[in-house]
Amino acid sequence: MSDDATAEPSTGRLVLVTGAGRSGTSTIAGALHHLGLHVPLPVIKPNESNPLGFFESKWPLRFHRRIMERAFVEQTDGRPEAQQLMADAVDEAIRDELRTWLADVALVERQVVVKDPRSIWVPWLWQETAVALGYDVGFLTMLRHPAEVLGSRSTYYRGYRPGMNDWQFSVMNLCGWINGNLVVERQTRGDQRVVLRYNDLVSDWRPCLERVRDTFDLVLDDDLQPGHHHEVDDFIDPGLRRHEPSWEGWDLPPDLVAIAQDVHDAMGTLADKGGHDEQAQAVLDGVAARYEDLVRVSQAIAHDTALSRGKSMTAGLTAELEQARERIRSLESRPVEVPAPIYRQVWRRVQARLDARSGR
Repeated sequence: MSDDATAEPSTGRLVLVTGAGRSGTSTIAGALHHLGLHVPLPVIKPNESNPLGFFESKWPLRFHRRIMERAFVEQTDGRPEAQQLMADAVDEAIRDELRTWLADVALVERQVVVKDPRSIWVPWLWQETAVALGYDVGFLTMLRHPAEVLGSRSTYYRGYRPGMNDWQFSVMNLCGWINGNLVVERQTRGDQRVVLRYNDLVSDWRPCLERVRDTFDLVLDDDLQPGHHHEVDDFIDPGLRRHEPSWEGWDLPPDLVAIAQDVHDAMGTLADKGGHDEQAQAVLDGVAARYEDLVRVSQAIAHDTALSRGKSMTAGLTAELEQARERIRSLESRPVEVPAPIYRQVWRRVQARLDARSGR
């Protein structure tokens, strides 16, 4: 244990844990919590997909969802334009919401960790708001092989998309993984950040947390030296890693797999180089251009399908509306029946008012 383990940092620190969902964001947020950082309450309760807890404050989740609903953006949105749509949806009222929550609820301790994978869309909003309140911000991006992420999402979230087949669900999630990593890397490129591999964290958490501590100038409640037990040893369970980092067995478009692998490899270089590397960043810019070209072609191919589906939905809604109108007209033409006795008194009052209006 270090002598200054209980010392206060010279200025406030906000660690924003981000990255694609199912990449280990809960694991790193929980580890920071067990090492003394403050996680604003209330938090999402544990469930089957995260039995040891999410360490995810409820307010940021709802906050990001409101912006996403306004921008018509999904959490795992694979469209390159989703980043700009989110930025366009942020107005002064949104900024005031975040400023109020940070000032009144979150930033009540000198070291705070906020985790929500949806933050990939607006890390700059957290940066500008927290800095204005006197907190330095560090971005902690978790990196997990996309095949592992696909396996995890298929296990726990497949049921939320009943209108898709398994292949469509996998392609959608892979696009979301690619775009999410490209977006968060591009938006935090000039900032203080750590890219951390999930498999490194579960294999030996101490060197990983040492890197996080030193990069963000944190004060933890442990010196992170081996040879003694810490509650994080009980919290990080390598047995929870149930999926393999391999493309074997996946039926996915080869071009998309190649792009995803290139993103993973370049992000891995950033993990090795302290979060910043000009060559890796140039590679990611090139991969982003390839991905945008692939999406543009795919959207053009799917144009007729999307147009037909839209017309079908419009026709269906029009038919439902006409059925509702017919139902209303049929009810209006029926003789009024006296309702059940329990409502008789209320009915008489309403009937009296109707009679008065008609002059009866």
